[in-house]
Amino acid sequence: MTQPVFFIGDVAVDEYYRLPSWPTAGTKLDVVPQGREFGGMIANAAVVYAGYGEPAHFLWSMNSSPTSRAMLDELADRGVRTDHVAFDETLADSKTIILLVDGEHSVLIPALGLDAIELSDEAVAGLADARWVYTAMGDLRALRHAGAGAAEVIGRLRAAGTRLALDLDVASLIDGDGDGELVGLADLLFVNHHGFERFCAGRPAADVVAGLLAGNTAYLVVTRASQGCQVFHANGSVDVPGLDVEAIDVTGAGDTFGASFLHALNRTDDLALAASFANAAAARAVTATGARAGVASDAQVLEFMRHHGVCTPAHEAVFSTAPTE
Repeated sequence: MTQPVFFIGDVAVDEYYRLPSWPTAGTKLDVVPQGREFGGMIANAAVVYAGYGEPAHFLWSMNSSPTSRAMLDELADRGVRTDHVAFDETLADSKTIILLVDGEHSVLIPALGLDAIELSDEAVAGLADARWVYTAMGDLRALRHAGAGAAEVIGRLRAAGTRLALDLDVASLIDGDGDGELVGLADLLFVNHHGFERFCAGRPAADVVAGLLAGNTAYLVVTRASQGCQVFHANGSVDVPGLDVEAIDVTGAGDTFGASFLHALNRTDDLALAASFANAAAARAVTATGARAGVASDAQVLEFMRHHGVCTPAHEAVFSTAPTE
């Protein structure tokens, strides 16, 4: 049986508002509500991964309100298992406020009061049998088990063979809070181009990349929105150009990319094929509204690639056939 991926992090109700322009201090703007969707950075990635027929488990700490139960039911309906979710009634309902302006977005995240995700023994056993743990920095910091902090927990899982995929997003790291150590434990790092500049903090990008690849990191993936992506690895890098699409809503594009890249790595060790497939999946996602717009099958992503003239015989051979166990 294929090993599952555990997605550790947020699920939320996304509230969308369209603005005529970005607000500045002291201004007042009329905004147009665009509805509510289920979202959450890590939950988005989980449902995209499950959409490819892959085994996905979701783990987080949240309250048990009707809103939370509805979010978990929706994940289950999409094929994501939620057996190991921990419940804490002191936490607020999880939601995000998404502001849309001219194809770009900003995300406001109300604080939940979440300081720790206490893993059960059963959850740790499940994680030790997983192929990957996929999470974000804020959620990784919060991991605890039987008195052990995040670095120790992840170290034990890596020793058991579980790999860590860490989405740095815009790289909101905390100096002196152990974030550097946690980044160094990741086998696979995702970061967008804004976050990569922030992560470099004025250092030469080549030095930063070399430093990461000299440690545990096998792959550093920098996503560049409409400009595509770049994958750095021990033997060089792979550059994938962007696709010319009309961006309707970029919410969840990075989550779609990350989950699609992991799925592609299950099918091929060719990084160029994996990156171009994930890039196309993310480009497809932004052409519709909603953080879960990236949910697709291999066939749907391949059809999108054919339409844009980037589907090669190698893509057809890898993603048109049933996976081998």
